[in-house]
Amino acid sequence: MIARVLNACTVEPFTERRAKQIGALLGKSGTADIVDAAVVLGAVERDDAIVTSDPDDIRRLLAALDENVPVIDV
Repeated sequence: MIARVLNACTVEPFTERRAKQIGALLGKSGTADIVDAAVVLGAVERDDAIVTSDPDDIRRLLAALDENVPVIDV
């Protein structure tokens, strides 16, 4: 199941530039999950929906960016 989902995902490199963007977003949102912040930044850039089991944190990160990306709770 995970392999099928991964095939539909965009895997992004974790660069120094991205790490700084993530840190800034975490500071602005008051959250601490690095992976959630990376997912949000990528989804915003690509205009993708986010599928998550933790929609509250994802929405908090999106709100910090003033972005409206679809969030699908699973």
